[in-house]
Amino acid sequence: MDRIAIIKSNYTPYGGGEKYALRTVETFSRRGFKVDVLTSTQQEWPKNEGEVSYIYFPVIKINKFAELISFNSEINKYLAENWKTYKCILGMERTTLQTHIRAGGGCHKGWLERRKKYCSSLKNLSFMINPRHIAANILEEKAFKNPSVKRVFANSDMVREEIVKYYGVDERKIEVTHNGVEWEKFSESFEEAIERRHDLRRGMNLDPDKFHFLFVGSGFERKGLKKAIIALKELPEDVVLLVVGRDEKQQKYLRLSERLKMKGRVVFYGPRADVTTFYQIADAFVLPTIYDPFSNATLEALAMGLFTVTTTSNGCAEVMKDFAGAIIQDTGDIDAMVEAMSKGVRSDHPRRQIRESVKHLTFQKQLTKMVELCMKDMI
Repeated sequence: MDRIAIIKSNYTPYGGGEKYALRTVETFSRRGFKVDVLTSTQQEWPKNEGEVSYIYFPVIKINKFAELISFNSEINKYLAENWKTYKCILGMERTTLQTHIRAGGGCHKGWLERRKKYCSSLKNLSFMINPRHIAANILEEKAFKNPSVKRVFANSDMVREEIVKYYGVDERKIEVTHNGVEWEKFSESFEEAIERRHDLRRGMNLDPDKFHFLFVGSGFERKGLKKAIIALKELPEDVVLLVVGRDEKQQKYLRLSERLKMKGRVVFYGPRADVTTFYQIADAFVLPTIYDPFSNATLEALAMGLFTVTTTSNGCAEVMKDFAGAIIQDTGDIDAMVEAMSKGVRSDHPRRQIRESVKHLTFQKQLTKMVELCMKDMI
C-alpha cells in the first residue's frame, strides 16, 4: 500500500485549517493510501477509517518562534530518514521540506506588508525585529523555493500573486484551489432560517425586530473588528453586531463599543461550535479583514444566503457576485465601510440567489481536486 504524509502541527475542533487537514486525510485514506499525519499537538485527532497513523514530534513551546523552528527541525530530521517512504508529502504548515504545499494560511510576507498600512511606525519596526515574524518569513521562503516542491496549492488568486511576487515561484507550479463549503449540510439550516429566523432569535434572547450583522473570526485585529464597530456607530440604533470568535484582547473591543455609547449593540459570544445557528439568525455578514487568504466564514455566510460585507484583502471576495454583497477596497476607509453596511441594512437581498451563487464550491469537490492533482504528480 502506498504511503503519503500530511504535515499539520496543531488540531482544534474549531479550526478551518484543521478541518481541511482532517478531511484531506480521510480523502486520501478512501483512495487506498496509508496516511501518516506528522503533528505536534497533544489534542487527540478524531478517529479515521482506513490506515491512518499519527506521528508526534516534540516541540519547544516557550514562544511561537521556538515552536516554529523546533517543529520544522523535527520534521526535517524525520523526512531525511524517511523521504523515500512516501509517494507524496503534503505540507500544511511553515515547514521547509515537502513535495506539495497547501498555502492555506496565505503568504506571511504578504500579510505583514498589508498590515503595515494600518499600524504605527513603532509597530512596523517591531515586525522587522520580532523573532516570530523573522522565523515565519525564513521558513516560508525556504519552503516555496525548495526544488523538491512539485506543486503549490493557493486558495485564492490573491495568494498566488503574492507567492509569485515575493518568492519568484513559477506560476505553472501554483494551482489555485478555492476553499470549499459543505453546501448541502447548510441546506436544512437555510430553509429553517427562512421560516423561523424570528423564533430562533427569541430563543437566544435577541430582539427579533432588530437588524443583526454577524462577525465570525478569531484574531480581531486582523479580521477588522474595530472598523466594523466604528462603522456601526453611524448606522441606525436598531442595527446590532454579533461577534463570534476568540481574541485575548476582547475586553478592548468591548470598551471601544462602550466608549462609542453602543453598549448592548455589540454582543460577544466567544468561540462557538454552533456557528450555523448564528448564520441562521443574522440578516447580514461583515468581515472587514486586513488579510484573509480565503475566509471560510465568509463562504459559509454566502452559503447561508447572507448579504456579505468584506474587503479585497479577503480571497473569498474573488467568488462573490455583485448581488451577494459589498467589497471594500480599503479597510481603513470608514466611510466606505459605513456605505457598504448601510447597503446591507436598507436592501432586500435575494437570499436564495446568494446561496446558489456558491453551489459550485462544494467542500468535497474542491478537496478532491487537490488530492487528484497530488496523485497525478505521483506518477
